[in-house]
Amino acid sequence: MKILIIDYKPGKELADICAYATAAGHRIEIASAIESEDPRIKPSFNIGNRADRITHHAIGYISDSYHLHSTRPTSTLLNRIVTLSPDIIHIYNIEEPYLNLPLIAYVLARYKIPTLITLRNPDNIYRNKKALIKRTAHNHGIFTATFAEWDFLHLAFEKREAAEHEISIYHPGYHIDPVNPPSSYLKIYEAI
Repeated sequence: MKILIIDYKPGKELADICAYATAAGHRIEIASAIESEDPRIKPSFNIGNRADRITHHAIGYISDSYHLHSTRPTSTLLNRIVTLSPDIIHIYNIEEPYLNLPLIAYVLARYKIPTLITLRNPDNIYRNKKALIKRTAHNHGIFTATFAEWDFLHLAFEKREAAEHEISIYHPGYHIDPVNPPSSYLKIYEAI
């Protein structure tokens, strides 16, 4: 199975997941916004550049609109995804400002690509505690609709109580075992 993992800055945890999945016979491709410090991780391609990330972060900080910018880098990523044609996409880090989440949802739903998103704190999708202008209700409406309409979406939660978040009512949710996360992810990949 060909799996594309998207991460902001791949680290040791992702390297362990990749090693475990590769040992099980899966082909892993990685897309990242920032180069990994772990020598085991060699991203297939980068998502945007430093200027894209700074712009996304600044606009998101001012207007509480993370996950609604970076249209050009997200479009480029989606073009690469269509060319790569993975069996599964795993968005390992969604909380950093580097992707346009509604655009990704729209395209991946149209192409019917099964997608797994790891959510550490689901509320962070709706709000940025440090934003100057708070738009939590507005963001809640946008992202609730985005997730509700996203077919073939699966959610992974690091904390069991997060799995009961309202965002998980539309899609299958999985709890990641804190003792052996790579094993948990491999089981999810094979279940999808």
